Amino acid sequence: MKKRFYRNVTTETGSGGHRVLLDGRVVRSPAQREFGLPTEKLACAIASEWDSQQEEIDPAGMPLFSLAVTVIDRVTPQRADLVAEMIAYGGNDLLCYRADDDELARRQASQWQPWLEWSSDVLNAPLQIVSGIMPVTQPTASLARLKVAVDQHDDWELGMLHRVVAMGGSLVLGLAFLRGEINQKKLFETAFLDELWQVERWGSDFEAEGRRGFIQTELDDVATFLRLLGAAQ
Repeated sequence: MKKRFYRNVTTETGSGGHRVLLDGRVVRSPAQREFGLPTEKLACAIASEWDSQQEEIDPAGMPLFSLAVTVIDRVTPQRADLVAEMIAYGGNDLLCYRADDDELARRQASQWQPWLEWSSDVLNAPLQIVSGIMPVTQPTASLARLKVAVDQHDDWELGMLHRVVAMGGSLVLGLAFLRGEINQKKLFETAFLDELWQVERWGSDFEAEGRRGFIQTELDDVATFLRLLGAAQ
């Protein structure tokens, strides 16, 4: 880990947004891009992460900074590619694939179907369901409307949406999360319904529990980031 090289952490507001300064020098992204943040609350929270570092800088202790860097260095330069990637998730949305096991299928219908109905009613994007793992071709019009829903978010919100969709495998749940329709705890339980059902039946192991714990922590971080942005979460 890199040793702490600064004493004072401050923030300032300018034409490029809200910035974090280390000993008066503006923080830049790893790709050396301007690190302008959209809200003062987010800048102060990231400044607090920098200020809380001890003798060595631990990136794990700066989750908000890490999320912001991802937006600046990856989302903004590659926005069109990331939008296309998320629409691909929508075309193969987790919620559309139901199990052959009757008990699990009933649980999926109970917890997943309301969100597909939400997609149809609110986003005007009905999606077809199928039993098993064979892919189903979703309506072109529905995918186009999902793209409209994704595209309406700025780069900051889009970055958080991409993170959630990649972790959970569902664009519908990701969009519901950004709109404040579902919180991170319920989103995790819904997206990982199959895995949690298997745990109920067969038990878990240390590695799987650690992975799920990591995902839950990251969802909490994303929710905090969105709150500091002033988004629905």
